[in-house]
Amino acid sequence: MTKYISVGEVLKLVIPFKGEKWDVLAFIANADTAFEVIDPRNEGTLFKFVLTRIGGEPRTAFAHGN
Repeated sequence: MTKYISVGEVLKLVIPFKGEKWDVLAFIANADTAFEVIDPRNEGTLFKFVLTRIGGEPRTAFAHGN
């Protein structure tokens, strides 16, 4: 039986990303880990919350579809 972690708990892994080059790999790795340990039925919800962790210029790029 597979044990999953709740979305609330797994979000603690995903640090906010403000667009600094040195933080991008850590953000991606943490987000990837988060998606590996949650119930696949909750991936859509997690995706929405992960997007809220993106700020600064990258958030502006997402908002404008670039």
